Amino acid sequence: MSRTPLQPHPEVARAVGASLFGGLFMAHVLALPRGFELQSYLGVFVIFSALIAWAGAFWLLVEGSDRAWWYAATIGTLTVAVWFLTQLFGLPVTKASVAGDWSNPTGLLQVFFSANLAFLATWVLRTRRIAMPGPVRSARERARRGR
Repeated sequence: MSRTPLQPHPEVARAVGASLFGGLFMAHVLALPRGFELQSYLGVFVIFSALIAWAGAFWLLVEGSDRAWWYAATIGTLTVAVWFLTQLFGLPVTKASVAGDWSNPTGLLQVFFSANLAFLATWVLRTRRIAMPGPVRSARERARRGR
């Protein structure tokens, strides 16, 4: 007997995912002054990161496709990875020491929202893959599925 994994409700998952993207957007907006203070290119990257998070929230609200969830998983994972690399090695082309600043509130917000977003997206994608039926191989199976 196989166990069916706990599946998130599609509409609730989309709303929570969009909210997590919104939180990530706000964390980037809060980091914007510090980014321009350190180096102007960092400020521009923070603006782009905020726009990417806003686009992800919009995409999940409009359409909850697998591509939108892959986008969410990628953005969440990359944001966490970049934060860890920044904490370990610092930032290029800046004299300010940001490495080892593990208690920066905006950085912690970014990691919190990104890690939860990556977890939710992975959960949704995994349960969709498990719940997806295989191809129809016979007329009997087509009738059973109601197609």
